[in-house]
Amino acid sequence: MRKIFQYILMAVAVVATASCSNELDETLQLAGNGNLQFVVSDFPTFGEGAQTRVIGTQDEGKTAWADGDKILVHLYSPKYGDQAVTLTFDAENNTWESDGGTLSYLENETPTITAVYAPDCEIKSDRTIGLLDGKQYGEAEYIPAKTTISGNTLDIRFESGRTYSRLRIAGLANQTLTITTTDFTPAGTNSEITDAYTFTVTADENGNAYLYGTFAEDATVSVKQGDITLKDYTFTAEKNPNGTAHNKSYALDATPVIDGTLGGKAEVTEDDITALVEQLKEYVDNGITTIIVPGTEYAMYKSNLGTIPAFAEALYLLTDLNEDSPYCGTIDLILPDATEIIDFSFDSADALKSITLPKVTTVGDGAFYGCYYLQTITFGSVVTAINHNTKAEFHWVGKKVEGCDLVLNREQVNAEADYQPNIETRTWWNTEWKSITLK
Repeated sequence: MRKIFQYILMAVAVVATASCSNELDETLQLAGNGNLQFVVSDFPTFGEGAQTRVIGTQDEGKTAWADGDKILVHLYSPKYGDQAVTLTFDAENNTWESDGGTLSYLENETPTITAVYAPDCEIKSDRTIGLLDGKQYGEAEYIPAKTTISGNTLDIRFESGRTYSRLRIAGLANQTLTITTTDFTPAGTNSEITDAYTFTVTADENGNAYLYGTFAEDATVSVKQGDITLKDYTFTAEKNPNGTAHNKSYALDATPVIDGTLGGKAEVTEDDITALVEQLKEYVDNGITTIIVPGTEYAMYKSNLGTIPAFAEALYLLTDLNEDSPYCGTIDLILPDATEIIDFSFDSADALKSITLPKVTTVGDGAFYGCYYLQTITFGSVVTAINHNTKAEFHWVGKKVEGCDLVLNREQVNAEADYQPNIETRTWWNTEWKSITLK
C-alpha cells in the first residue's frame, strides 16, 4: 500500500525569510513530525521611479507584510484532488497562522502546488482559488510565489516579483472613477483583453487609484469621473515599446484642473466666460468640487470692479448672487502657483466653500469681500502685503455659514506687527474669524 503524506497544518507557522542556508536549516529543526512548516519570503517591493513620483502623492507601494495579509495555497493531487489552505499574517508575533486545513498526496506523486498573494481572491468551496464576489482581476495585486516542498517544509518565495506592472492614477481623494482600457492583461489572468473593458475603482485618501496588469504597445486607458473625462492616454510605441514592463510602476495624472489661460487666449470674451461657467457647473454636477487652477498667467476679464482672472469672474457668475443657487458654497478652489490675489478677484464669489493658497504672499483690496459661503481660507506662505484701501479684503466672509476658519503659516506670528494674528481674540486684519490655526 502506498504511503500517504498528509500534513496537518500547525496553528501558527514559524516565519523565516531563509536568506541563507543556516537560517533555513534552523527552521527545519523547528518543524515537528506530521506538521507542515511554512517558510515565507519577504514581501516583494514594487518601487516607483522618481519620474512618476512628481505626479500626485508619492507612493512606493507596499513594502512589507502587513497584519491580516493572506497567502492562498492550493495543492492538486491526482489521488486526492484539489486542496487548499489560507495563511494569515500576524504582525504582532511575526508569524503566519493557517486555517487548519490539510494537504495530502501519495508518496510517488508530484503534486502541483500554487501559492499566491491576491487580496481580491479567496479559497472557493471547491478548494480552488477564485475571485471574491464583486471583484475583478486587475484591481488588486496577484503575485504567484515560487513553491517547493521538501519533507515537511513548504517554501514560499516571492523574490521573482511580478509578471505585470502597476498603473497609479493620481487624482482627488476618495473619488469613484470609471476606467476604460484596451489591450490590457489584468494581473491574475493569462489572456489579453483587446476590447474596451471597464473598471470602477475608488481613489484612496491620497487620491491614488490603481490597476495591476500589463498594457500592450498602443494600449489605451481613459479615466472618467461621472461624465467628465479626466484623462485619455495611449501607451505609444515611442514611449513604451513592447508595452509596460514587469514589476514597474507607472503614474498617470488624472487630476481635474481648469485651464486658467483658456487655451492661452489674449482676449477673453463673454462667450468664453459663459463656457467657463458651464464647465464649472458640469464639474460640480459630476461630483468634482475641488477645482485646481495651476499657473500664474491667467486669462483676464474686465469686470465692473476692474480686471480680474476670467475663472474668478466665472465663480461669481456661477451663483450670480442667487442665494437659492445649488452652487452656493460648493467649490474648494486650489491655486497652487499664485503668489498674489489681485484687487476684488473673488468679490461676492458665493460658489466658494474653501480656498487654498500655498504660495500667496500678497492680497489685493477687497479680494474676498462678500464671500458669504466661504468656510476656510488657507495661506501656506507668510502674507507680507495686503492692499487695504477699503479695509474690506475679508469683510463678511462666511456670513451665511457661521463664520470662516483661517489657516496661516506658523511664521505669520513673526511678520510685521500689522500682519500678525491675535490668536486669543481670533482676529487678523480687521476681521474676526471663526478660528485661527497656525501650521
